[in-house]
Order: sequence, then C-alpha cells, then structure tokens
Amino acid sequence: MIVAAVLLGVATSAFAKRTTGSDMAVVKTNESVFKVLYQAAEKSTVQVRIANAEGEIIFKESFKNTDGFVRPYNLSQLPKGSYSLTVDNGKNIRTELIENHQPVTQKAIHFELLDNRQKVAITAYASREVDWVIKVLDDQHREIYKAVHKVNGQFGKIFRIKNATSYTIEVHDEDGLLKSFTS
Repeated sequence: MIVAAVLLGVATSAFAKRTTGSDMAVVKTNESVFKVLYQAAEKSTVQVRIANAEGEIIFKESFKNTDGFVRPYNLSQLPKGSYSLTVDNGKNIRTELIENHQPVTQKAIHFELLDNRQKVAITAYASREVDWVIKVLDDQHREIYKAVHKVNGQFGKIFRIKNATSYTIEVHDEDGLLKSFTS
C-alpha cells in the first residue's frame, strides 16, 4: 500500500508533474477487495460511496481536508454481483463499476485516458513478484520514458504526457510485451 501511495504522490519523470484537478484509480487485489487510489492538486473533503446494482448506497465515508489517499474496500460480506464505487470531491465525481467475487487473473493491466489525452492511468495486478518495464514512445516510436517497476500485487501510476501529438505506452515483463496503449 505504501508503494501505491508513493507512486501517486511523486512525479514520475521529466515529462510528468503534479496534476491539476483529481485522479482516481480502482485496483482489484483479490476476489472481493478493491483499492481506491486518489490524488488531487488541492485539499478537499472527498466522499466515497458504494452502491449495489439497484443504486442503493450500501457504504459511505468521507475524508476531510485531503489531497490523496489509498484505501482498500472489502466486499466479501456482500452478495456476488455488480457494484458502483463513486469518489466525489465536490468538483469532480468519478464512478467505477466493479464486479464482486470474480476470479482474479495472474496478470492484469488496465489503461485509462484522463484529462483530454494529457494523462493516462495505469492500474495493474500481478499474482507474484515480477519486474515490469514501462516505456513511453512518441509518435516516431522514440523512447521518451523507460522505468523498471517491481510489482507484487497491485500497481498504479499516472502519467502526464506533454508535447506529444500521439504516443504509445508499453508494459513488458520477462515474456515480452504484455499490453500497449496508443493515443
């Protein structure tokens, strides 16, 4: 959990800087536990709500005067099914749909485009410790960022892309290319 908090709170490279507005990612850590990673440029009161498929709020909590947190939510005592997880900081509202009690894969990587193509959130899971190489390539396929990250469980990172009309983000492990995203 400390690693995820550090990843969200620290600038990622020369082309990354602290974001404006807010960012949120949801990472599934096992069949019934989901971790919310939240980061904002300004402190505010943030409300997290979980609702069932019928829209009934089954859980709600607030964080006062915060600009970021990492918080697990355990749904193991709830019936199997679909739920929505909403993060509301008074200015921005983000909702993620989550499936409770679905099997966890060995490796999972998700890319999400944020803030008009200027930011990309990578959330991922690995069931065992692995080294993942993350590369960012510009529109000429020149490498503009490369880093090795040890992943054992959940992983989250937000990239801010500047001065690139299009780019590709690649995630590699010892077996080669796992997944890529092009914008």
